[in-house]
Parts: sequence; structure tokens; C-alpha cells
Amino acid sequence: MSFRIAAVAFACLTGISSAYAQSEPLADGGFAASALSACKTDLRYLNHVSGWQGVWPREWQAVAASAASSAEAIARWQAAPAAVNDAIDALRTGIVSKETAPRPVVLRVLQQVRDLIGALDARDSRYFAESAAGGAWNALIKDEILPALIEYERFLDVEYLPKARRRPGLSDIENGEDCFRHAVAFWTTLDLSRDEIEAVGRRLLEATRADLAATGEDGADVEKIMERLREWQTTDMTTAAELIAISEKVLTRAQDATLLAFEKTARRPIDVVEMPAHVQASFPAGYYVGPNDDPASAGQYVINPSRPGERRLMAEAIAFHEGVPGHHLFFDYPRETPSQGFNAGLLEGWGLYSEYVADEMGLYSTTFDRQGMMAKHLWAASRLIVEPGLHLRGWSREKAIDFMLESTLLPRAEIEIEIDRYIAMPGHSLSYMLGADLILSERERARAELGPAFDIRAFHELVVGPGVRPLPQLRDEIRAWAALSEP
Repeated sequence: MSFRIAAVAFACLTGISSAYAQSEPLADGGFAASALSACKTDLRYLNHVSGWQGVWPREWQAVAASAASSAEAIARWQAAPAAVNDAIDALRTGIVSKETAPRPVVLRVLQQVRDLIGALDARDSRYFAESAAGGAWNALIKDEILPALIEYERFLDVEYLPKARRRPGLSDIENGEDCFRHAVAFWTTLDLSRDEIEAVGRRLLEATRADLAATGEDGADVEKIMERLREWQTTDMTTAAELIAISEKVLTRAQDATLLAFEKTARRPIDVVEMPAHVQASFPAGYYVGPNDDPASAGQYVINPSRPGERRLMAEAIAFHEGVPGHHLFFDYPRETPSQGFNAGLLEGWGLYSEYVADEMGLYSTTFDRQGMMAKHLWAASRLIVEPGLHLRGWSREKAIDFMLESTLLPRAEIEIEIDRYIAMPGHSLSYMLGADLILSERERARAELGPAFDIRAFHELVVGPGVRPLPQLRDEIRAWAALSEP
């Protein structure tokens, strides 16, 4: 099975759902539901980041682009209406057992389903095959799948939404604290308490604020710098086309410079492509999709072109995260055997760590773009306070939004998207900074032990070369490598 991973801004979720596609389609929360297997919550079935309503259309696009696969696809997707009906039955059970998903997640899913219905009703060419072989496929979508989606939308709106949970977190569900700790371990492979997670978050927020203060060129303190950047975001006139062009330019620069810090380069190129319109309103800035089994295929940084002015500040950092030296380099790295399995702690930790590495390689264009990197790190560190707040301390959605407005440089619209992602996927957002912090901490430990003998290219080969494995295993491998390498 090919391993095609997509990372949502954060995350490697949308492509995972495709990679782990079942023989018959399931209308559930996708791969993210696995983290909640021990939890009594309908978040197992409703997820606006990795859920079926986002995954299915990407698979339909592939069918429409290849008439040769239509017969096999029709056989598989004939089960889609039944899967949607099964999902409705499961959610009705959740209403009775009082396991309904939080209202913000239901609203996000509902809007995505409505947007998808609108696209199919308008016969969006991305989902319909144009060739003569596409007639049966088109009829399946129009006559069977579309009516099932319309019924699902009606059910969510009329029956489910009024019963949706008003509290956003896990604190008021049965065994909510155990559920959260299990979810954190699933995503990060680390067993950490609430207090330990929050302590890391406070330390990294303070360290990043100090880094940002050091960029002040006229004696401005960190609060003044943040005030200026917030004001700038409200007036920036960057267009969607310019945002895409900036991303393409910096990825080309990063690919050309890879061997400065790595022993090998990615085997295939990476393209910047626009995110499907029906999910842009609910998705963060972008995600990564790996090359398929075709040797000529490229990786993709799928960029969200909506609100380009607000997204300009972090554009370069996000491109490095999703592309090179981030996810694309990791997934397309030349290895003797393909990387297998999944661990967001390493994958997203590496993506965030790569933003630091890009800075060390001198890849950011300006001080402003370096400040964008630091703004992104404030964002990632704040999650370590917000997630335990939402899920264990009984924070309201508004309190979480207010904390991020104060602590980060994200606009409110982006923060609302982020908070709803943390509500839908407990533990996942923690993987970014917890993973990056482990890699950075162990790197500095190794550097201190080895002194001038420390080799950054050899260190990166140690981290990336073997592929995916649990973070505790990576930590042990780094320490063993440093001990064996001591002069």
C-alpha cells in the first residue's frame, strides 16, 4: 500500500485517511477517530479535518481524472449511500446516549457537507468524469450519492445540531481525563500529564517571545513588535496568486540548499496547488500530500489561498514546514526501505523543527519572514496551554480564543479555525511543539557532548533516515549515537 500523507497546517491527516482507505467507504471521522477509540464521544464520527466529507471528494477527483479506473471505483462507491445511512444511525444513537459532538465541530461539518452538495448539484467537473466511460460514474454520484448527502445534511441540521454538546472539551464526558491522556499518547507517543504539557508550553512561549524581541531594529520591545505585526496583517494587500508565488519561490530556494544541512535530497519535486474551495473556510493554511507510486509524480503543498493578506506573515515558514526541509523531504527522503506507520509527534515535530533549520540555513528572505516563523512558534506553543484548558480545565471556546488573541499573532478568523480543530482532535495539535522540542533538546544535548565533532548532516540523517518511529525511541537513538560518536 502506498503511504500518501497529508498534513493539515498542521497536520498529516487528510492524506492518511486516503492512504488507509477501507475496501468499502466509511462515513466517519477518518483516521483521527482512532485516537478516540476509548472515548464516549461522537467525535469518532464527526470531524471537519479528517472526516469522510473531506476525504471522499479527493478520491472522487482521482476517479474523474482517470476513466480507466471507473469500473473498479463504481463497484466500491456503490456502498457510499449505505455508509452515510449507517453514520446517521450511529449519530442517532449518540443523541440517545448523550455522546453528541461539540456544537462548533457539528457546524463545521454541516457547512462542508452543504458546500459539497452545492458542488455536486452544479456538476462540478472535478467530481464528474467527462469521457464516455464516465456515464455510470456520473449517474452514481448524481442519482445515489447526492441524495444520501442531502439526507445527511437534513439530519445534522434538524435532528442533531439542536442536541449537540455545548461544552467544547472532554472535561464533562465520562472518563474525560483518561480519554485526553490516551489521545495525547496516540498522537505523540509520549505519556505526559496536564501539568507537564502546560509547563513546556509556558517555557516555549517565553523563549519565543525573547527571540521575537531580539529582532527589534529600533529598540522596540516584544509587545511593540507584536502590535506592529498585528496592524500590518489588517492592511496587507497580498493576493492569492502572490501568496502561491512566494511559496513556490522559497521552496525552490530550499531544495537548492538542502545539502547544506542534509546528506541527501528529496527524490521528486514538490508543487504548490490550491486547496479545494469547499474546505477552505474550515481549514488552516495548508497541508502536504506525498507523491503516489508513479515515479513521475510530485509531492504537493496544498495551500489555502483564502485571506492571503492575513496569511502572508507566516507564508515562508509554512512552506518550509509542508515542503522542504519539512514534510516533503521527510516523506520523499531516499531510504533503503520505505517509511512505514504513523506518529504525529515525529512527523509534525519534524515539520516544526524544519522551520528552525530553515532559519539556520539562512533561507528566510527578510527579518519580517523570520518574525513570521517566530509568530508561528508562538501559535504552536500556545496550543500546549489551550488544549489542556479546553479538555481538562473546562475552558469555554471564547476563553481559548481570547488566550490565543493575547498570546499569538493569529487573526481571530484563523484562531477560530484552530480552536475548533483542537476541539475536534484532542491531543493532535500538541504533537507539533512537543515533537520539535524533543528533537531540539536532544540535538543540543548531543552537541554539548560532541563539541566540534558534532555534525548537523549526520544528525539529520539519524533523525530522518530510518523514517517513522516513536519519539522515545528516537530520543534513545540520538543519545546512543552521541555516546558512540564521542571523540
